[in-house]
Amino acid sequence: MAPDDGTEWLLQLLSKIQLEQFYPRIRDELHVTRPSHFDYVKPLDLDRIGLGRPGQRRLEEALKHRKGQSQRPKSWVYKV
Repeated sequence: MAPDDGTEWLLQLLSKIQLEQFYPRIRDELHVTRPSHFDYVKPLDLDRIGLGRPGQRRLEEALKHRKGQSQRPKSWVYKV
């Protein structure tokens, strides 16, 4: 289960929340290769690949946390 170019972030994220067994399905069936692609994934899509509601919630929280880390502060005060 080696990650393709550019999808190692997805495998790391799923490993962190103990859902790495869904990596091939998310990558191949849902065609998610970037974090922004999750904006178009619906709970029904995750149900279809076998990811239950608790797993969906863990994935959603991990994605929120990842987005929070990647955003830079917008105020100039943080730069000082």
